[in-house]
Amino acid sequence: MAVNIAHSVAIRVFCGEEENESEIMSGLKSLLPFDLEKEKIEITKQTAFGFSDKKIAIFEVVLTKNRHIKAFLENLLPKISATDKQMLLRQLDSRIDDEASFFVRFDKDSLAKRSDLLVTDGGSCYHVKIKIAAYPSNKENAMKLVRELMN
Repeated sequence: MAVNIAHSVAIRVFCGEEENESEIMSGLKSLLPFDLEKEKIEITKQTAFGFSDKKIAIFEVVLTKNRHIKAFLENLLPKISATDKQMLLRQLDSRIDDEASFFVRFDKDSLAKRSDLLVTDGGSCYHVKIKIAAYPSNKENAMKLVRELMN
């Protein structure tokens, strides 16, 4: 894997008041292959209100150090099925924006309850945004790097 494949990784998940917060947090932590406290990485929590004034907790972690990003990707990529990787590659044009950010969603229930990593387009998910370290920074160069990463 290239030394500096990404500038940052942001992972966000929404947790409704009817959902099990500890399960959702456990799923989030399963994506991070290091001791958060020891590495001084914080999972932030914000509160928002949805329909009918239902409270929603928003958990987010942002990785900016190369060693954390590398460990995250080395942990994540082998867990994505070959079928899901092929789908991601087919959809690459719509999953990378003009600022070279790569977006993937993983099914919340599968990850939180069974530790299964399933790519989804649905809304009930863990949102992962990877700012690809492409030079020059553009969509085409980011797509090239993600293709290399997936193979």
